[in-house]
Amino acid sequence: MTYRENIANLLKPLRWIQSVSLILILLGFVLPFFGWESNVMLYGKILMLIGLIGEFYCWAKARQIKCPQCGKSLRYLLFDPSYSKTNGVLFLPKELPRDIHCCPFCRAGFDDEMHG
Repeated sequence: MTYRENIANLLKPLRWIQSVSLILILLGFVLPFFGWESNVMLYGKILMLIGLIGEFYCWAKARQIKCPQCGKSLRYLLFDPSYSKTNGVLFLPKELPRDIHCCPFCRAGFDDEMHG
């Protein structure tokens, strides 16, 4: 398995968690409009909190992505829109950018087979 495939496999469940988290945040925001009772307001806040925790988890997990050879952080490839073509804070990309083939620090290839 290549490093690029490994990162894509890591990002797939994170993107799913992000999708669910964004839906929970939206539901938590909209729910109080259907009733102003204290229970409805409380449920809305709980949904928003769960969604925010999910978003933070995905963001924190993706920020830990490092080069397998030199250990330098590669998070900018996911969070910087000029590389990832998405806004990583709102929604993570599906994979590392296709036009970047190696680590800029040590030149380890993203498409080379990983051993170990």
